[in-house]
Amino acid sequence: MSDNNEELTFTFADDDKEYKVSDLSEEHRLVYDKVMLINRQKNEIVSNANFEVEKLDILAKHYSNLLKKAVEPKKKVEVVK
Repeated sequence: MSDNNEELTFTFADDDKEYKVSDLSEEHRLVYDKVMLINRQKNEIVSNANFEVEKLDILAKHYSNLLKKAVEPKKKVEVVK
């Protein structure tokens, strides 16, 4: 985000031209706000999905380790008296 002293601007992916939010009409400012909200929600969904995948990877590794221990030959422990 910008500091309070900086003017909000935006660009489009297909060009590098910078536009000022303050130059937008009230109607177009609402459209801008909707685009920003959608992008925030999309980023949140992607972030949450990545976190869920990370958790599933951890669980999969845990259960794979348990399964590996179950099928590996047991090592005999010799007790010395």
